[in-house]
Amino acid sequence: MSFHLNHGPIALTIRAIWFTALVLFALALVPLVPIFGQRTADVARWWFGLALRALGVSLAVNGDIPAKPTVIVANHCSWLDILVLGHVFRASFISKEEVKRWPVAGRLARATGTLFLPRGAGQTQAIGEQIRATLAENRSVVLFPEATTARSPVPARFHARLFAAAIDEGFDVLPVAVRYTDDHTPADQHLAPVPWVDMPLWPNFVAVFRLKALRARVQICDTVTSMGLDRRGLAEASRQAIVYQQQRDSAPNRVNEPAATS
Repeated sequence: MSFHLNHGPIALTIRAIWFTALVLFALALVPLVPIFGQRTADVARWWFGLALRALGVSLAVNGDIPAKPTVIVANHCSWLDILVLGHVFRASFISKEEVKRWPVAGRLARATGTLFLPRGAGQTQAIGEQIRATLAENRSVVLFPEATTARSPVPARFHARLFAAAIDEGFDVLPVAVRYTDDHTPADQHLAPVPWVDMPLWPNFVAVFRLKALRARVQICDTVTSMGLDRRGLAEASRQAIVYQQQRDSAPNRVNEPAATS
């Protein structure tokens, strides 16, 4: 039985106006990115926070946000992951190459410093150099090693290829577990409408947009060192850290909600 509640027409109209205004505002800021320079990451983080509020998403973060930039790996459920992790961390994302050509999302992704992963082998050095340059700009890098969205918050597999840059460049990895819930969501699942799997973006967006109550829970794990591990070993150690966090039954020891950066 599904317990999630949807907004009524008036509340949905207000939300639609608010969110549309935020998207138009973001597009208006794109030409200013050269002026913002390294502050672009802070502006993006601030905007992600506004977007989460407009969508009615409350955020709970358990664990310490690193003071220094790092390579972050997370399970992947939804387009919401970008908003959530983009607000929690001062970060750029690694995305598939075709996202660059998406009409609105692609333009915003390019403006906010997304690193686009070329298809095929032999690109490890290039993406490694991009990661190193991003970290040098005091910005973390987020990648989704499942390489697709999944209904379960417990990742079944991480693609080892995506860890090649971390191995070759000697980067440690910070696993992060993300889950979407309301008061009735089973402990081993996401809230049913949230996963964007085997369906077009628009109907999934509408289903999430209509939700009255939605919490995004972010569990920050301990850093996994790449020293002494090959790609498969690092991928599996990172995956197991997220699996452990997602399967924990105990309540979080500490919950923080990062403030929006102005």
